[in-house]
Amino acid sequence: MTKVYKGFYILALSLVASVLGAYTTIENIFVVDGDTIKGNVDSKRVTIRLVEIDAPEMDQPFGVESKRFLKKLIENKKVTLIAEGKDRYGRTLGELFVNKNNINEKMVKSGFAWVYDRYVKSPLLYSYQDEAKSKNLGIWQSENPIAPWVWRRKK
Repeated sequence: MTKVYKGFYILALSLVASVLGAYTTIENIFVVDGDTIKGNVDSKRVTIRLVEIDAPEMDQPFGVESKRFLKKLIENKKVTLIAEGKDRYGRTLGELFVNKNNINEKMVKSGFAWVYDRYVKSPLLYSYQDEAKSKNLGIWQSENPIAPWVWRRKK
């Protein structure tokens, strides 16, 4: 019976250690666009792609505004990352946080990013997007906003 308790204890300790190590601080941040940043993580320069959202491209309506808004949210603040692996381009995928506030969600809530249907895991993001639409925030001010994944295909 004690082997079972020891096994459970080791498993629980491992889970706690992984959760505590999940938040990583990002330093020297440069905002590339509304869903991508570059920053130093553990003294390494990395490109980070915000998961579950897709912001307008820089040559797309609201692309510059989306980038400016993300910069405003994270500039000169302590930004932490929960990484979720890498994409096919080698970018780190993850969620950004400032004071425990989810920046990925804030981009959608404020109308500066779409929910990325292809990769979304949190259905709650759709309610944030619907609210931004109903308030005509950001991209939803346009009469016929074009999703970034559609915009990219048209190039």
